[in-house]
Amino acid sequence: MKIEKTVKYIFLCAFFFVALVFVFTLSRGDIFVNYGFSYAISRGEIPYKDFNMVITPFAPFLYSIGLVFYNNILIYYFEQAVLLTCMFYFLEKLVGKKIILFLLFLIVPYPVAMVSTIFPGYNFLLVFMFILFIYCFKNNCSDYLLGIILGLIFCTKQTIGLVLFLPTFYYLFKNRKKFFKICIGYLIPIVCLFLYLLITGCLNEFVNLCFLGLFDFNNGNSQINIFYFIIFLIGIAYLLFRVYKEPKNILLYYGLLFSSVIIPIVDYYHVSLFLVIVCYFAIENISIKKEYYKYLKIGSISLTVIWGVVTYIYFREPAISNFNNFNLVVWEKGYVTNAEELLQFVDKSDKKVIYFMRGSENYYFKIINNQKLDYFDLPNCGNYGYNGINKMKMKINKEHNVYFVIDRELVKNNDENQQYLKELGKYVVDESSLVKKVGLYDIYYKE
Repeated sequence: MKIEKTVKYIFLCAFFFVALVFVFTLSRGDIFVNYGFSYAISRGEIPYKDFNMVITPFAPFLYSIGLVFYNNILIYYFEQAVLLTCMFYFLEKLVGKKIILFLLFLIVPYPVAMVSTIFPGYNFLLVFMFILFIYCFKNNCSDYLLGIILGLIFCTKQTIGLVLFLPTFYYLFKNRKKFFKICIGYLIPIVCLFLYLLITGCLNEFVNLCFLGLFDFNNGNSQINIFYFIIFLIGIAYLLFRVYKEPKNILLYYGLLFSSVIIPIVDYYHVSLFLVIVCYFAIENISIKKEYYKYLKIGSISLTVIWGVVTYIYFREPAISNFNNFNLVVWEKGYVTNAEELLQFVDKSDKKVIYFMRGSENYYFKIINNQKLDYFDLPNCGNYGYNGINKMKMKINKEHNVYFVIDRELVKNNDENQQYLKELGKYVVDESSLVKKVGLYDIYYKE
């Protein structure tokens, strides 16, 4: 039986790895940015000081472990496949054979792109640790351990970590001994984070980017998609119904507060993160007839195959590129051609080249060239801290005899929901001269 379980989890890990690399690539979202954080850390760069990041650093540090030995996107995907397998191990302990229903739900691509949540990064890690917290809570694990998990959630995303600690105050009046044990556990990873920030001398930058910058982030990224907001409200309504039926189930209150993961961007991705937790609470509360399990397995396999076909139809002319540090990346052929032309220009250039496109593209080209990341590489709304735009304009003004690579579509379009700071892009254009066009890219020279 142990051998069968081992084989099952090895197969599951392989499934996730192949799915991440080849099948669900349309949903990879910010994967290159998240990989970039870990890439930079594995090379010895200090977050907040050397490059801008608006989250607490536990996830980038965790994913950087494998990259220390071999820095490649495939290692990053393999680490994620292992973490997904671990999450499913704990889920199976919680819901038994109904885990297959959870898998089917998780790889749904449309109309709610649940599959986007399986990609590596801090948001997935929040879901994983929340599932781990539920498992430890239900199995009466140490209160210190429960606190440590909540503390690690804070060290993964500070806002969620603060909100999820709130239900713990219930024990302040019911069981003070338990409350103080959880508090001690909660503080352990947070104190370690604080010491790291002090030792590396980036405490001020951390506070600026991760707390003071939240006001700018909310102003620039407050997106509400009505469809997904309605789906979100349905999820909230279900949990409230469960709370009405089970008012003493404190885990439901934690689940309700996990809904804060959608703030301030109510879109398919952030709503999906919340729905994963709603899905868990729904699955634990239903029963499935034995004869239905085989259909769920067939459904999971069929959905994966169909989504793989859709992916390659969407790309029209799919191509698998093998750039440095980015092996087996699925792109459209035209994009690969443009990337090759841009890289050739950079290789021949005798001047500094600053990528100032989407953060994911900037990171992509920087990592291909084994370059260090810096504050120019993630020009998103709210990603520069207090008064960040003016500070970045000053940085741009200090650059001379350099090339800036701009995506003209980002600068010219009127999409108010895009995260790219068009104001900075336009500022670069105004301060420079156009010298070359490469596909969608405009290359500007600043004297």
